[in-house]
Amino acid sequence: MSMDKMPSWVRVAEIVLGLVSLVAGIWVIIYPGLAVLSLILLLSVGLIFLGWRDVLLGAMGRFLPGWLRAVNIALGILAFILSVIVIAEPGFAVLTLVLLLYVALFVRGVSGIALGAAGNLFSTMHRAASVIAGVLSIVLAIVFLALPGLAIATLVLLLSIGLLATGLEAIAAGAMGRKIIPVIASQIKP
Repeated sequence: MSMDKMPSWVRVAEIVLGLVSLVAGIWVIIYPGLAVLSLILLLSVGLIFLGWRDVLLGAMGRFLPGWLRAVNIALGILAFILSVIVIAEPGFAVLTLVLLLYVALFVRGVSGIALGAAGNLFSTMHRAASVIAGVLSIVLAIVFLALPGLAIATLVLLLSIGLLATGLEAIAAGAMGRKIIPVIASQIKP
């Protein structure tokens, strides 16, 4: 079975969007005073680019199965709708991000504690570490709930790291070319 590379237009899009992601990550680092505005702006612009990418991939990605093309178009439209909400209600966007961070940390904490209480499935050291990490996650979630400014600063840091990593990955994938797995490649209709 041979594996084909993604079409060149997809590779170019990955490189361009990767560069946009890198620039956005650097922007957040350079201008921390504008971090919240940057976060909102980047979230809305990112959603717009993501929406365009998904709609274009769904509309023109003849190498994808029909159901996956439909999912891409639907997710692209959802990304456009979310970008409008972020632009219209920036406070709601920041509050939503803080609450998502809180929920993720809290759920991770409960999961860690539950894993630690799993009995003899894991070593005592693993269980203890899991419980400690779970408790720390819950404490951090409570701190973020009490001090939303700290949560926003943390989100800005995570955003910059995420944008830089995603940008580098997209540029590398576009430059080297991702391989299409044989299952998808075999469904291409001439």
